Amino acid sequence: MNLLHFGRILTRTLPGLAAALLAGCAARGTMPRLAPEEAALAASLDSTLANPAFARSSWGVVVESADDGRVLYRHDAGKLLVPASSAKLLTAAAALARLGADFRWTTTVLARGKRRGDTLAGDLLVAGHGDPTLAVDAAGDSLDPLRSLRPWVDSLTAHGVRVVRGRVVGDGSAFTDPPLGRGWAWDDLAADYAAPVGALQFNESTAWIEVTPAPAAGAPARFLIQPFDAPLRVYGTVTTVSADSNVAHLIWSRAPFGDSVTVGGRLSAGRAPERLPVSMPDPVRYFETALTEALTDGGIGVLGAMGADTTVTDTLFTWRSPPLSAVLPLLLKPSQNQIAETLLLTLGLEAKGAGSVDSGRAAIRDALTQLGVAPDSYVLADGSGLSRYDDVAPEAIAAVLEAMYHRPDFQIFYDALPVAGVDGTLATRLLGTAAAGNARAKTGSMTGVRSLSGYVRTAGGETLVFVIVANGLTAPRRVVEAAQDGIVTRLAGLAGGSR
Repeated sequence: MNLLHFGRILTRTLPGLAAALLAGCAARGTMPRLAPEEAALAASLDSTLANPAFARSSWGVVVESADDGRVLYRHDAGKLLVPASSAKLLTAAAALARLGADFRWTTTVLARGKRRGDTLAGDLLVAGHGDPTLAVDAAGDSLDPLRSLRPWVDSLTAHGVRVVRGRVVGDGSAFTDPPLGRGWAWDDLAADYAAPVGALQFNESTAWIEVTPAPAAGAPARFLIQPFDAPLRVYGTVTTVSADSNVAHLIWSRAPFGDSVTVGGRLSAGRAPERLPVSMPDPVRYFETALTEALTDGGIGVLGAMGADTTVTDTLFTWRSPPLSAVLPLLLKPSQNQIAETLLLTLGLEAKGAGSVDSGRAAIRDALTQLGVAPDSYVLADGSGLSRYDDVAPEAIAAVLEAMYHRPDFQIFYDALPVAGVDGTLATRLLGTAAAGNARAKTGSMTGVRSLSGYVRTAGGETLVFVIVANGLTAPRRVVEAAQDGIVTRLAGLAGGSR
């Protein structure tokens, strides 16, 4: 252990003594020098952060060895900053540590009413606990929006149900809080990345409006909602323009907390249909309509009779999700907000007995404390980082990454991260650099915020943890990301090996 590493440990555990010791060493001229390569790295990173484009911005940076904890660089690492989606690292780590890689969500399907042959005289009741995998992506990125629910048709058929005289009724009571995150901006709420969360939810609470141009200019384009029975109402007109104009200009909005969507704009004739992802304001209602459509498509009649017999309740089957190990890549690689919020509430339900935000945050705090993260180094309002109320010190993110590196389930966590130049939110970044196919990291992006946090292997074979968080940005996105990518590339090129 070198003196710099020793000083870091003292700073974490005995702040007063460490400060006095290091100050005394400096006064006697015995402060340890950085190795030449590490000194050059520090100078390079200082220069990057000193770019005049960032003069009014706040940056927090940590670079340390995952192998031995040695600190290579720190800049305002203890300051609380808005992390954006890097907050998902805290949620994912807490979920893996507390729930375990084999955790699965369960959804119970019950017959509520008497059975007469192949007919259920009452309702089909579905009680959810937050399964986030009843979605297109989880079903294999199929263009069929109902694919994840089609196996339910087979299960009901196997249980002898061919007609449901009543309705599909969803029970989402396992999650008790409102479906939107605390501190989410109202003008984000129609977007798919701000979709609400529920104990019973379908397709990440997102439907699509497919806009197809008319065959000839001057005619209105055609709207198609997918799934067909999704509870949306579409208004407005998209004008078809000449094929040689090469125009695809669509504007749309959904009324806050409502199901009315207004679409306008222009679309060239001959273009492929444009798909607009729209969040659904009521997850349970959306699930009910989607399952009803899937059953009807599969030959099971859902008659929708009101006042059907509901005096008898019988469990038909219990649906189990894929394990958490398979869900983490669906969360981290595309930075899927709804799965993160589902994990927050699931942690509350499983660890504290209540599917609420407060219980979920308490469960995350317990898990992170066990991982060695200081409780005063972060403030979480939600699980995804979409909230402007989230504040996390870069050193807290670094502590999570380092703690996970030494856990037996690290490979699951590591494999779930986007790979530079390969997939997820890093698919187009760091291409052609020493970090491509090497660095694995979580991005974070919202107006005025960019973060990048993860692992990179140096040329000398050492694994480094890096955290780069920037707030208050006025520089163009490409300038900020180029600076972050330059830092990671610089780390990947270090020749020093593991010590």
